[in-house]
Amino acid sequence: DMKPFFDLKKRSAEQCRQKSEISFKAMDCISNGDIIGIDAGSTAVLFAEALKEHFSRLTVITHSLDVFRILCDCEGFSLILCGGHYLREEHAFFGALTLDMLKNLHMQKAFVFPSALSLEYGICDYQEDLYPIQKQLIQSSDDIFVLADSSKFGQVRPGYFAELEEIDEIVTDDGLS
Repeated sequence: DMKPFFDLKKRSAEQCRQKSEISFKAMDCISNGDIIGIDAGSTAVLFAEALKEHFSRLTVITHSLDVFRILCDCEGFSLILCGGHYLREEHAFFGALTLDMLKNLHMQKAFVFPSALSLEYGICDYQEDLYPIQKQLIQSSDDIFVLADSSKFGQVRPGYFAELEEIDEIVTDDGLS
């Protein structure tokens, strides 16, 4: 089932309650002092806001300009922004430079926000420039957490980037049977 894909601004207004709910739920997966990787996307913004409220010490690695902007004033947070080519409609960096940085970093936990999950096709995204970045976040991390609201389940997108077996935990809302 292919729903139309919208840019970040429009997606930010969709499923807002659910995205906020799963972001707060995911705080239970993190401890002060953790080294975490954070993907880009509309859920990433709410996730970063939740981090700011819940933690005083974290090392955050991200390719999302929004996540960086939200957390850059948190004194106890150490931030690493993986730059490179800038994908304006996603407020995120991508490409060989971004990948090279991520390959040289290690995270305890990565938080990934795909646009689709399916039992048959795994974890997918719409934005092909970002698949390699999402794949690398998964490879550079010990534990992988996927945050996806219930509307993303059973969906298929052109870009597959992970098998469900690679994921340690999926955090979603109560909209699933």
